[in-house]
This record gives sequence, structure tokens and C-alpha cells, in this order.
Amino acid sequence: MITVESANGTTHVTFPHDEVPMDRLNAMLDWLRLEAIARRSQLTVTEADRMAEESKTGWWAANRDRFIPPGS
Repeated sequence: MITVESANGTTHVTFPHDEVPMDRLNAMLDWLRLEAIARRSQLTVTEADRMAEESKTGWWAANRDRFIPPGS
């Protein structure tokens, strides 16, 4: 049985080990950590878009030859 308790600004979720496989639990915890980071972030949409474009440009520069042979 899964139980949820909230007190003093925290929430505790308890469940038997056989209720949720460890890999699924880790995936859920990763998502919760990411959610917490995103909520604290001061990143604007414009900054995120700029970072995404920089990342794609850098990736393409590093991997272009894998898709388009040199001299083509």
C-alpha cells in the first residue's frame, strides 16, 4: 500500500519495495529532481532558445562529417 504524508513543508511517500521496480522509481526521482531545478531556474524562454540554437550548431559542427562526407 502506498502512503503519502505531508508535514513541516515536506512530503513523504512510502511504498513496499515490490510495488515499484527500482528503475521506474529512479526515473520518477530523476523527473522530480528536474522539476525542482526547473522551478528554481531564472532562465527565460529567449535564453533557452538561444542556448538550444548554440547547442544544435555545436553538435552539427562536431558531427557533420558523419552525415555528409568531406568534400561533398
